[in-house]
Parts: sequence; C-alpha cells; structure tokens
Amino acid sequence: MKMASLGILLPGLCVLIGPPSPALVPEAAAAVLNPGPHGFSEVLYAFSSCANNNGSAFAGLTASTPFHAVALGLAMLIGRYGVIVPVLAVAGSLAGQESASP
Repeated sequence: MKMASLGILLPGLCVLIGPPSPALVPEAAAAVLNPGPHGFSEVLYAFSSCANNNGSAFAGLTASTPFHAVALGLAMLIGRYGVIVPVLAVAGSLAGQESASP
C-alpha cells in the first residue's frame, strides 16, 4: 500500500513543488515572457506536462535556460521513474505470494 500511494503521489508533488521554484531564480523568472497569472500558468503547465509524461510547454515559456532544463528534466525523471519503481515493487510483492486455490 505504501508503494502504491508513493507512485500516485510523486508526480503530484513534482507539479506542486516545481512551479514556485522559478520565482527564486532571477534568470528563470526572466524566461517567462508573460508576467502575472498567465506566466504562472505557463510554468505550471510545463511542470505538470513533464511530470505526467507529456513533455510539452506553452509557447510563451523559454524553457531553454539551464535552470528550466534541469528542473523540468528532474520533474520528468521523478514523474516517470517515481511511478515505475513502486509499480515494479508492488508487482514483485504480488509475484512472491502463493496463489489461492479456487
């Protein structure tokens, strides 16, 4: 149960933790061409898309900065392998159990 909940929560954590982080780095904040709510939605979409196995971004976000390349890459890595590893752990746990006779 712990592994199943971990696999469900990790992509969501990437989406929650990722978008506020560019506000801390000045060069990453400058990469958002539209300031305000639309700029935040661009960054939110980029992180949610990377963490949930899509990898696309809005046109207004210049995601080619070193900060965005690393941050979005980490979100993609955690979002993909953070789901694969717990699912394999659950499968291994189920494979190790004895089968019940009908």
